Amino acid sequence: MQQGTLHEKITIALPDEAATATLAGALATMLCAGDLVRLNGPMGAGKTTLVQHLLRALGWAEAVPSPTYTLLQTYRTARWQVAHLDCYRLNSPAELAALGLEDYRQYGVVLAEWPERGGAALSAQGPNGGLNGGDLLPYHINSIENPGVLTLDLQGEGKGPRTATLTGSPSWQRRFGMLSALGVQADVPLTRGKSEEQRRAFLDGLGLTNYSLQGQSGDWSGRSYARVTLADGRTQMLMDSPPPIETVAEYCAVADYYRSIGLTTARIYGRDDTAGYLLTDDFGDRTLWHAMGAKGPQDGPPLEQSAWFRVAAQALVRQVRSAPPAWGRQYNRTDWWIEGVRFTNWYMPFATDEATALADYARWQALLMPLYEVLNTTPRGLMQWDCQSPNSMLLGPEPSLENYALIDIQDARIAPVAQDVGLLVRNIRTARHDADEEAVIKVLLEELGLEEATLRRAVAVGAWHHMVRILGGLTRLAVRDGRPGPAQAYLARTWEVAAQCAADPYAREALAEAWEFMLPYREAGLQKIAQLKAAA
Repeated sequence: MQQGTLHEKITIALPDEAATATLAGALATMLCAGDLVRLNGPMGAGKTTLVQHLLRALGWAEAVPSPTYTLLQTYRTARWQVAHLDCYRLNSPAELAALGLEDYRQYGVVLAEWPERGGAALSAQGPNGGLNGGDLLPYHINSIENPGVLTLDLQGEGKGPRTATLTGSPSWQRRFGMLSALGVQADVPLTRGKSEEQRRAFLDGLGLTNYSLQGQSGDWSGRSYARVTLADGRTQMLMDSPPPIETVAEYCAVADYYRSIGLTTARIYGRDDTAGYLLTDDFGDRTLWHAMGAKGPQDGPPLEQSAWFRVAAQALVRQVRSAPPAWGRQYNRTDWWIEGVRFTNWYMPFATDEATALADYARWQALLMPLYEVLNTTPRGLMQWDCQSPNSMLLGPEPSLENYALIDIQDARIAPVAQDVGLLVRNIRTARHDADEEAVIKVLLEELGLEEATLRRAVAVGAWHHMVRILGGLTRLAVRDGRPGPAQAYLARTWEVAAQCAADPYAREALAEAWEFMLPYREAGLQKIAQLKAAA
């Protein structure tokens, strides 16, 4: 599928050291655990200077000496564990083995000067020998969490102007779209802004006239939405997904597939892959979330929520029973880790004001990875992934598949059904509803012939894993993006759902050690988000 416009290589002018500091600060914001940053350039080009500014942006206040003679300097900043490496004096790549970089390559960030002298371990091909273009995963829905390789070629000398040429693996090419918002301008446009003028240009190009636009509440991604009221009073929905961080191709492919198996998704009336616009059906405002008594439109007859949950379960059964598309991305153990590592990447540093120790990363991975096998005991299909009540539209008064539509589907992947069930029935936006969970479980047991204990255990583990990634995602929004609102609203509730899963009689034993690992960080994180709320 087309991924939108990406730039493998960009050039940035650095007229003075302040510009170098701005670039370093932007790179610090965009880093993730497992990244390799390769620094090339002649002597005096500013490689170590850039590293010094980058470490300061990560919260390191002490001196940052050049590792020319020591070969390696390590730092535990407020955000990441960082290894700063200078390979100039290496006699052979084999000497790297003695430096103990393995854990930093997996759980921290490696900044390598003269990387070509380090051989394959510091290659731009990345951890899979170029299989994913230098990335750990071929694609991840949140690109900044997909570790990759960035190469910076610095040119210039003395105190004069410099240039930095950035060559990125695919995940870094997507991250380049963040640079403009972080104060860095490149030699090519990296992403477009969002404006009503641009939206209207897209709609005008479709031949629409005499329409009005009304902005809608968005989600926690870079996408946004607007309701388009046409001249005849009908409405459609405009999705605004600026590449390269967001794209529209995935949504269209998943929507076509779901319709082909008898599920309802929005039809496409206009599409611009380059700019990242879609014009689709407008399904209105009534969702399964509203059926559960959440604040929202209450006109029309009462909605019997358990009946609608049974319909949601029938949709899941349809997805499992249907042959997945050939292009569908297989959810695997690496996806499971990259989502689960959000807790150690973001929540733990938020709670402790210090990067997670490498040993804690290793311990967390040892606890987390066996749980994937529990999830994988349930059958697979092209699952929605963000399967939750606000993304389930109710199109009519009678609970039926014909009156049930799916939105926010672009992140679908071929995955165990328990992953979607877990988020559907144990959600941070609503209180616990045992009757709804039982309605879904009963349908799956009857329709798919699953063993009850196996299904219930997998659902609890799947829901717990969603809570783990959400705890990290909420603190990432607060720390990286300066958006504490979602964490203030949902952090405590996310911990409640995680505790519910850890206490589940079917999953208690499986989750016991991982839950014990998490608990020491709960109160500190909740107190910090409460302090942010009080300060606001």
